[in-house]
Amino acid sequence: MQHATLAPCAAVARAVQTGSGSGNSGTRGAHASARGLGRHAISTPSPTHRSRCSSRGSLATHATKVAFPAGTPDASGIVPGVGKGMPKWPEVWEWLNYEQNMETLDSAEAVKLMKKGGVLLDVRFEPDYDKWSVPGSVSVPYVAGGVLAKLRLPGFKKKNADFVAMVQAAIPDKKTKIVLACIWGGSLVRAPPKNRGLTDDTKGAGSLPGAFELYQAGYTNLFHLYGGVNQYYQDCAFDSDLPEGVGVWPGDIEWFGYRQFKQKDRLKGQRDD
Repeated sequence: MQHATLAPCAAVARAVQTGSGSGNSGTRGAHASARGLGRHAISTPSPTHRSRCSSRGSLATHATKVAFPAGTPDASGIVPGVGKGMPKWPEVWEWLNYEQNMETLDSAEAVKLMKKGGVLLDVRFEPDYDKWSVPGSVSVPYVAGGVLAKLRLPGFKKKNADFVAMVQAAIPDKKTKIVLACIWGGSLVRAPPKNRGLTDDTKGAGSLPGAFELYQAGYTNLFHLYGGVNQYYQDCAFDSDLPEGVGVWPGDIEWFGYRQFKQKDRLKGQRDD
């Protein structure tokens, strides 16, 4: 499924600058301004302004080849990033970082790449994509599920076993520049915690495990969207050059509990879709 339009969100940016917006027709910019997101969004460094060497540690310490993560291939010969046969996530994280040198793009960089023929691949649960998405993106869900999964009942979603095959059908040219995006991104900047008892938010919700599988399938130009689709919608309120998101962003609904809300911990309220 694909949305084709790219409409700038200048009106939203103006609303943030002027503080306008009232009643039921208030813009996302006005909502964001009221929640104090402007300071948070502006002060959050984008991946382009981070030193890749310092964030990954000294590259000199990784001069040797990183071994392919130990896992069990599925019927198609792909070692899964999630589910039965998957390797340990820290091994996958190191392989993506040091062997594939996978780069993280911010929202503006992703849009520029799309305008030059690249693809933003949205791997979120399909019902979420149908409700809100980045315009021009292509949907291939990394997780799937029936009616009970769509009702958000725990335990009824599972990894999409046809993920790689569906991507190959949607994007047959394996040299295409592809930016993978899930709901909140994960991280290639921060290393996975050594304490397994801690919640590991570096894995994200499908974009990085999905990239691990696509590299194995022969795709060579893969990128990762910083902060996922959530961050894109937040960035759109402060950057008039970003295309307005399609549909209604749940981050504008106070009870939804996304991490962007004022004074909410960035690691809380995340739905692993």
